[in-house]
Amino acid sequence: MPSNLVLQTLRHVWLTIEPLNIPLAVVGGIALAAWKHVRATKDIDLLLGIGAESLDRVLPRLDAAGIRPKRSRSATRLGHLELVQLLYEPPEAMMDLQVDLLLADSPYHRVALQRRVPTTLPELDIEIAVLACEDLVLHKLLAGRMIDLADVVALLRANRTTLDLDYLNHWADGMKVDEVLARVWEEAFLPEN
Repeated sequence: MPSNLVLQTLRHVWLTIEPLNIPLAVVGGIALAAWKHVRATKDIDLLLGIGAESLDRVLPRLDAAGIRPKRSRSATRLGHLELVQLLYEPPEAMMDLQVDLLLADSPYHRVALQRRVPTTLPELDIEIAVLACEDLVLHKLLAGRMIDLADVVALLRANRTTLDLDYLNHWADGMKVDEVLARVWEEAFLPEN
């Protein structure tokens, strides 16, 4: 489960960006908890429905709230997304926490952000939104790191009966991660000996 500092940072960042009316969802380790997979995380990952050209709407507001660029104010291409890494030091924490803004305005990401699910987490007193489980699976498949694929296995196992498999397979095929999904599905549901 995320630490109190991580949740405090999420709250601060969320309340800073939300008034801008930019489509926004929590992804990554914190979002997993909303879909019955809890694991430790020490950063914040947010998906924003904008391209890098719209960063000027967001960065001044973040700067004013004490959320500053880690290295550069510009976005770095990361597969289908653009990444801006930020740092925030919660009051009395004496350490920085990383905030990753994933910028996406592709047709798929617009759909995923429309499907985001409002939720509350224990120890967080505000409503946030997370990607729908299918979209979190797709997000993790696109990232493709070992930890992301392990998260997909856990998400599939925990949510198998409620997944929209037609939606999941449609977008997995369209984004060319259908073979990875098939392998991970097989790993998740191997018959036990």
